[in-house]
Amino acid sequence: MKSLKRLRIPACFIIILFVAFFISSQSVSHADLKSVTPSNQRQIQKKGTLSLKLCPDLKVSLNVFKSSSGLVTLRCTVSNVGSGDYSILSEAQIFMNLSYPPKTYNQVGVSEQVCTRIFSTVNKGASFPVNCTFQIPNFDGWGTGIMPGNAKRLFTLRVVKKNMSPFKTGEDCNPNNNSKGVEVKYQEKQH
Repeated sequence: MKSLKRLRIPACFIIILFVAFFISSQSVSHADLKSVTPSNQRQIQKKGTLSLKLCPDLKVSLNVFKSSSGLVTLRCTVSNVGSGDYSILSEAQIFMNLSYPPKTYNQVGVSEQVCTRIFSTVNKGASFPVNCTFQIPNFDGWGTGIMPGNAKRLFTLRVVKKNMSPFKTGEDCNPNNNSKGVEVKYQEKQH
């Protein structure tokens, strides 16, 4: 009988140790799931080790309005259509390029930055405007289907990082929608 009593005490002791180990391992795994991620990482923790990073996506729009005097009004918008906030020092730039067909824009080589807006934060779902005007010099009328004109100008809005480095993975989910161009044809006065 004495040998059985000795066996029960260690068996109870083992059971108590097992239960204590099980409870402590559960609290450690719950602590891992509840750990706080840095706010600049913007991560959603999923069960296990998989995590999904919220990614911003800047998208631009560009509308050109032409007056009878050759004044071009550029109404542009930069929007964050992604799932995360954007927070990189950047610029929204509008460029104008000139062409005299059949020469291309590169062959003519005239390019001018019309306006710039510096920004650093665009919250998810937010937008901001970039508006400016450009007066076409020596303007003599807009091109039509019958008279396409003897000159054309390409207005391009683009978003770039201020340091001009390319976007890294996770900084902008789709950098392909960060620029848009609109071309206008017109008649230039001959000297």
